[in-house]
Amino acid sequence: MEAVDTFTIQTHRGKYEDRPLESRLYFHGQQLSFKVPGYVIEKQYDCGAYFLLILSWDCIFEEGCEVVVISKQLEKVGDCNLTPYYNSYVLTSFSKLATDQYQLVFNDSEYYELTVHYPKKRWYRRVAKLVKSQRPIDKDGADHA
Repeated sequence: MEAVDTFTIQTHRGKYEDRPLESRLYFHGQQLSFKVPGYVIEKQYDCGAYFLLILSWDCIFEEGCEVVVISKQLEKVGDCNLTPYYNSYVLTSFSKLATDQYQLVFNDSEYYELTVHYPKKRWYRRVAKLVKSQRPIDKDGADHA
């Protein structure tokens, strides 16, 4: 897992409530064929077989988190999210637990484990799966937001 800065996202101007729900995504300045939910790229990684993007909505009081998995052929192959209803998910750290398994910490106190199944070995399995976890990890390996 290597942090990269190869992706950029469309900037939206005007009132927040008038913004579209998806934004254009660019790779080295070239527009990709799909849009992604969110307005801010919080983290982006090259994970060997795929790219992993963590996006947010730029709304501190009801922040949501979007996870997008992109193939090396620059196709969106998976996603998952945390919706902000009655909560706010501000990413405070991101760590690799094992191959294709990561921990996201929100608000310094809420732990989630992300598992990426790509390339898929079973057609019915989701590419990205995010589940709540009670297990904190050693912060020495964490990429703090």
